Amino acid sequence: MLRDRERSIDTLRGLAVFTMVGANMAGSVVAQPHPLGLRLYGSFAAPLFILLSGMMVAYTAQTKEHRWKYFLLRGAMIMMMGVFVDVVIWKGVCPFVDVDVLYLIGLSVPLAFLYLRLGKSYQWIVIVLIFLLTPFLQKILGYTEYVNPIYLWGEQIKEVPVKTQTSIFNHWIIDGWFPIFPWLGFSLLGVKFAHRRRKDQTFNPFGKKSIFLLGLGILIIGIMIWWLYPGSLLIRGEAIELFYPPTIGYIITAIGLILMLFYIVNRMPSLFIYNPLRYLGESSLFMYVLHIPLIEYVISPTWSGQSVQKFILIYIGFLFFLILIAYGLRVLKSTWRDRPFIIRFLIGG
Repeated sequence: MLRDRERSIDTLRGLAVFTMVGANMAGSVVAQPHPLGLRLYGSFAAPLFILLSGMMVAYTAQTKEHRWKYFLLRGAMIMMMGVFVDVVIWKGVCPFVDVDVLYLIGLSVPLAFLYLRLGKSYQWIVIVLIFLLTPFLQKILGYTEYVNPIYLWGEQIKEVPVKTQTSIFNHWIIDGWFPIFPWLGFSLLGVKFAHRRRKDQTFNPFGKKSIFLLGLGILIIGIMIWWLYPGSLLIRGEAIELFYPPTIGYIITAIGLILMLFYIVNRMPSLFIYNPLRYLGESSLFMYVLHIPLIEYVISPTWSGQSVQKFILIYIGFLFFLILIAYGLRVLKSTWRDRPFIIRFLIGG
């Protein structure tokens, strides 16, 4: 049986997948203009997903004593999945240009391990600096309205005319889909979350009411700042999340919400209603890669321009399908114990 801490992490990761699917579907399926509530709904999957990736680096480094080479290899493999998405699924998009979330996570995995070597006070300084420097870098370097891909071959189907197209360097630093500033900060914050956990599985620091109250306080402050300084709230093609560009208010709001989610899930991590989320979370990389072509080449061409009500029905049906796939992978993993490393990487351990 999985330990509670593993259950809670898988559940939270599954929640990120759950909301990410909705966000990635809505831009192409729902008729414009997209309701603000729908845009808000999918805006917190990315920080949760990235934070959990950093948390797992620290957790596995402490419990399994993996070295830097292991995390360097794992980060490179995640980046190669990003290359697969660009070149194969997106049909000839040049990799390492627009900074998909897999590139950011692939980069952050070995960096998070090195980050563990810093003193605790320096660790907090790095996180705060990454977040605080973000709006200044956006202003100094510029923030493009849309990250146009470069195609190695084929039709330029994802190209959007913009006034100012910035460089690839700019995409990695500040204005790609998931640039280093501020998104690396969430990964490193995940390392700090891991420090809150102890090897004794009976101790559950995130199930304390103080965590919920702390998260609520941070959430309220974040919402107030975000309301006063919302930023451009750009819609980038079919990406309708509210973090283009990510603002300080958004970052603080996301941190507060994540803390509250940690509390809620960790209070009773074995609840049966979490099972579908946990199944998704146990194979999160596979689910991420799988959902992209299904949305792009099946769902969007079939059901574009729908009402919100019809979108919800399509969304529920698609989630049901993904959960069935995830459950099937779970059964496969329970019967196929001696899976090769690459298979464990693709479908989860």
